[in-house]
Amino acid sequence: MPIKKNKHGSYNVDISIGTDPITGKRRRLTRTVETKKEAEDLYYQLSQKYNRGKEIGTRNLSFKTVTEIYLEECKLHAKPNYYQNQRYLIQKHLQEQFKNSNLKKVTKDDIKDYQQKLINSGLGNKSINNIMITLKRVFESALEANVIHTNPCNGVKNLSLNKEQMKFWTPDQFKEFISLIDDENEFLFKTYYTVAYLTGMRCGELLALNWNDIDSFRREINVYKSLTYIDKEVIITEPKTRNSIRRISINSKLLKLLNTWKEKQKNLLNKFSIEHTNNVHVFQYREKAPTKDIFSRRIKTICERGKITPIRQHDLRHSHVALLIHQREDYTTIKERLGHASIKTTIDVYGHLFPNKQKETADRLDDLF
Repeated sequence: MPIKKNKHGSYNVDISIGTDPITGKRRRLTRTVETKKEAEDLYYQLSQKYNRGKEIGTRNLSFKTVTEIYLEECKLHAKPNYYQNQRYLIQKHLQEQFKNSNLKKVTKDDIKDYQQKLINSGLGNKSINNIMITLKRVFESALEANVIHTNPCNGVKNLSLNKEQMKFWTPDQFKEFISLIDDENEFLFKTYYTVAYLTGMRCGELLALNWNDIDSFRREINVYKSLTYIDKEVIITEPKTRNSIRRISINSKLLKLLNTWKEKQKNLLNKFSIEHTNNVHVFQYREKAPTKDIFSRRIKTICERGKITPIRQHDLRHSHVALLIHQREDYTTIKERLGHASIKTTIDVYGHLFPNKQKETADRLDDLF
């Protein structure tokens, strides 16, 4: 019973205030009053406060515990690589700074001071913004756990970002790059970079491809998964967004290149006694699928053989868009091939690459007079 008369004539009010989210144990609160009426009133008041979640500040969790709660949520609801990224940011930038903090007393000014400390450390604005976003989410977990009243990160603005000029290769530059690759010993790389350049697929999407994802009859690549490595283990997830699930049409020469690599891959895997089936990763050359690092590093190595300025692996995706624009493809086609959620995303990211229509519009006015 929640209300019980004790041997001294007073009344004990015993109420459950929920389950501890860390230990899983029930928490109870006991109060003693003089009369039954006071006990009934108190029981009602406490029930309203605790059972409706209005009693804030009864929790005294450390920053470390709150980050554990946050990371557990990430592990349950986010992709593995996002969880890994958040754990890294917390361990590298936040844990030491906030390990002894009293979360209830951290203010907006304290958060601003920490942001300034990051600026003074020489970190780039983008990196600082990422750290601050994670910090805000950690404090949001503290808010949900009834540790704090308000999130002190609210109202702390992100730093402005200088938009970097997008890098990409023109068709001629890509042809020169491919010509520097040794067909005999580097056919894997020739195939990988060509597929990346002619499809605009993301790195994780390329690495996740199996041979059964390539429809030779329809000349299409079925994109519906992404590959990453977590603690040296291959992890397959859905692509970046639901709109990233798509089918990409490919040209005949690219399909021929893929089939040539497929035969070479069979011979290569036979040396490792690996059976070549349609479930083998397209760019696999040993027991496991390759990591993205080998393809990132090799770009610079190949470029050093000629006069090509290296670009990042992801810039091959930008190069594909530049190629499509050069061929006068419209926004809708580009959106579909890249797997963007909306045309607005395509325009926001790549609009500046499209030819300026202002001059064409002005020139057409001459026809009026």
